[in-house]
Amino acid sequence: MRPINLAGFSGSNYAANAKLLDPSVGVSVLDAEPGYGALRPLHDRLTTATVPSVTPQLTIYRMGRDVPSDSLYWLSWSTIVHAIRSFDGADPTERIYLTGSGTPKWTDNVIGLTGGAPYPQAMRELGVPAPVTPLIATLTTDGAGTDVGDRFYVHTFINDLGWESAPSPPSTALNCHGGSIVALSALEAAPAGNYGITARRIYRTQPGTTNSSALLFLREIAIGSTSTTDDARALQDALPTVGLRPPPADLHGLIALWNQMATGISGKSILFCEPGEIYGWPAKYDFPLVDTPIALAKWEQNLLVLTTGAPVLLQGQLPESMAEQPFINSAPCASARGVVEFKHGVAWPSNDGLAYSGSSTLVTEGILTPRQWKLLRPSTIIASRWGRFYMASYDDGTGRKAFMFDPLHPADGIWWLSSGWTACWFDDLAGALFVLEGGNVRRFDAGAALLTAKFTSKVFHQTGPRNFAWCKVIADAYPITVKVYADGALKRTRTVTNGLPFTLPGGFTAEDWQVEVWSGVGDVQSVMLVTDMDDFKRV
Repeated sequence: MRPINLAGFSGSNYAANAKLLDPSVGVSVLDAEPGYGALRPLHDRLTTATVPSVTPQLTIYRMGRDVPSDSLYWLSWSTIVHAIRSFDGADPTERIYLTGSGTPKWTDNVIGLTGGAPYPQAMRELGVPAPVTPLIATLTTDGAGTDVGDRFYVHTFINDLGWESAPSPPSTALNCHGGSIVALSALEAAPAGNYGITARRIYRTQPGTTNSSALLFLREIAIGSTSTTDDARALQDALPTVGLRPPPADLHGLIALWNQMATGISGKSILFCEPGEIYGWPAKYDFPLVDTPIALAKWEQNLLVLTTGAPVLLQGQLPESMAEQPFINSAPCASARGVVEFKHGVAWPSNDGLAYSGSSTLVTEGILTPRQWKLLRPSTIIASRWGRFYMASYDDGTGRKAFMFDPLHPADGIWWLSSGWTACWFDDLAGALFVLEGGNVRRFDAGAALLTAKFTSKVFHQTGPRNFAWCKVIADAYPITVKVYADGALKRTRTVTNGLPFTLPGGFTAEDWQVEVWSGVGDVQSVMLVTDMDDFKRV
């Protein structure tokens, strides 16, 4: 009779009938490391840092990205925050820009870390608001120039980072000759808020032009000054911030793109910053959508907008050239925190399964039925990546658990994890996944202790009733626990201490046989069931 040889351990499949699975695919795989053929236990998670836990933290991010570290410096927020690094890779302050913690903000390793944990210690507003009232221009001495006509003045705010606001409304037209001396007064005070405004700049038009004509730089003065003078000095460069606006207060889902662009969500539109100028988000770049956007993700030079309806794919080298492209997948997004970027594409939880940008169908189709997927409550999924795997924590109503899935090789099945997390972050510098459990930041699969891996096999249906009398376990280390089921009934639980065959109960026959293997000590290569000792020689 043909032996049962359980080997080449892969993932699990819940959707297919247990009798129809490939022998390497289980009906359940728990806490096992995927991809090696053997049943290999994962290592426990290693606690590397702590963050505040009085208020549950929903986002973690590590600063100090130029040096791999498990413990320094962990920023955390009690809200869902998206953070990106400065476009300047040589920035010694490692400035990051973020949305989700109130209005859009920035922090760095100076203001964010000074004072010690918890981090960030401080954040500042992202952007510089424009003055809202026009200045007053009063002719002091009319010039002797031959050019004569109306001129207009505006002023802008400048902060300590060199960010410049959009201009104020223009002054009332002042008719004068070239070379005139003009008093400029009623300069608006800097607005309240942590913007770091230190100066203002004055611009004006040439005589005889309109207030919409090019505004040219006149002078810069300290923010405390409420008046100044146009002393007929030569005008310089044109105002660069016409049409610029700070990011709106509701901007969220911030991600970095190519060519020093960034994008985020505001209302039902996708917004883009001026390339290289994260503080300026011109309205002319707004991209309105039909469905409500949920999350943004990218791979290569593709921007994927995930919505309550069909995703939208945008491509372009600059904000003004962004255009919608045909996209093969129509799955809506069920959880913004479940969206994961890979170099080869984007995976996200939909209502009926896991979607992937490279597939027109759900990649969990045939692995989990839509009914089974819904039991995970996809709206609760919090995900990241680990190697080639989509790593998802979910709350099915009984607490947080997790699973691993390879979107490029869905037939390999799903690997389940006995515990989940409330936040996670992938450190691409260290190639490590960090998860948050309570107030503990823990590095995935990095502890000294092994978890206990469990593999429940397919149901091996026989052509007729029979009795398997012997079992043998080949493993790197022992003890290994084996449970043998016949026609759904548990017939033997054995703690196996070596690679020698051992007997199974007799006195019965069965058509359906199933094996459950537990290992907390190392790799299991195979479990064999035979009816006769000589059958081991033929496996």
